[in-house]
Amino acid sequence: MTGLADYGLGREEIAIITRRSVRRIYVIGDTDTGKTTLADAIAKHLVPKFSTAAVDLDAGQASIGLPTTFGWQVLRPRGSHKPDGLFFTGSTSPTGHLGEWLAGAARMVGEASERAAKVVIDTCGLACGEAGRELHHATVEVIRPGLVVAIERRDELSELLAPFLRSGRPRVIRATAPAQVRTRSRATRRSYRCGKLRAYFEHARELRFSLDEVGILRPRPDPAGRIASLRDEGGRDVALAIVQKYDSPRGTVTVLTPARRRARVRTIVLGSMRIARDGRQLARNV
Repeated sequence: MTGLADYGLGREEIAIITRRSVRRIYVIGDTDTGKTTLADAIAKHLVPKFSTAAVDLDAGQASIGLPTTFGWQVLRPRGSHKPDGLFFTGSTSPTGHLGEWLAGAARMVGEASERAAKVVIDTCGLACGEAGRELHHATVEVIRPGLVVAIERRDELSELLAPFLRSGRPRVIRATAPAQVRTRSRATRRSYRCGKLRAYFEHARELRFSLDEVGILRPRPDPAGRIASLRDEGGRDVALAIVQKYDSPRGTVTVLTPARRRARVRTIVLGSMRIARDGRQLARNV
């Protein structure tokens, strides 16, 4: 089992993580550096002393919730895999979808912070280069963590971290990626997403909605086959769906979903990814 020491974190770093004043801890790193494992280890270290929530901002390899969503949950001693909140990003990558990702990060971290004294935030593997800097600089501005824990193999995050190190806000701890971190191929990542979505839609059924009763958010000219979210009157994502038919002349939209009640749904949010019922991705994030 990998622990904090495996990432080069000693007493001084652990003391900073444990400070009561450090409420939001933001974990970043490139692909296959062990972000989720470290975020879990930090959260487990905090749970005996503080009410602690985990936030998952990796919509591609979601550990809380499902692919195309962010999620959060309060951690309990006996453990639970059921999220306390979800936000539908509609994509598995932030590229071209930064607005949705920032809105989701703000929503999930905000909700978690209302319920827990400590919030540990896991992120996606886009960290290097200009795209990584843009994503994380913008996210830090939105959620304002007290601490960034950056996992590096060498010093590949130096440019990303430079503004934080110069200003001292947020505080930065640099961790080292363990040698035993497992590398996963693109095929393995696709298979993971497919498996989670296949299990989710296994017992789905068709529901038809009148366009007089529901609004369409993020409308597209070709919605059929797209993954979507069903949102209630409070703006909460209550279930995922796959659009089966959009009948504009008749004013109806038919979706495939595990949800059993139409009455709660006020908005259908269209995603950018097309999938089959068995979870296979049929088209890229467009």
